[in-house]
Amino acid sequence: MLKIYSDAAVSQKNKCAGAGIVIVGEDLYEQLSIPLPVILDNHLAELHAFHLAVKWSVEHDRTDEWTTFFTDSQLVAQAVNNQFIKKEEYLPLYNQIIQLLKRLAYYEVKWIPEKNNKGADNLAKQAIAKQLKKKR
Repeated sequence: MLKIYSDAAVSQKNKCAGAGIVIVGEDLYEQLSIPLPVILDNHLAELHAFHLAVKWSVEHDRTDEWTTFFTDSQLVAQAVNNQFIKKEEYLPLYNQIIQLLKRLAYYEVKWIPEKNNKGADNLAKQAIAKQLKKKR
């Protein structure tokens, strides 16, 4: 069983964003801090972070085990669980997520409060800090 936590952070002032992903499984603990392209919309950043989390499962051939994805984004959790996203600008990325999820044998997506997603949140903020350091 895999547990994958994802989160995103956006710095509108510095025009950068980051994704944080924490992967927990049997004999597995991985933390990813990933800079995102210029994104000033937090919802879009959250979708990118979730996309990267699902993509990790597929790329690491973890498609046959039960995977629970945790996100503190209500938009992400509702869009995936209800199989509908309202904003048209999110549709291309949302469709990519759905295509990747179809490759997983067993999964669920759960919304969690921000306070329960601190690991992924810190990693997302680290991704922003890395970008700011490079700009200097």
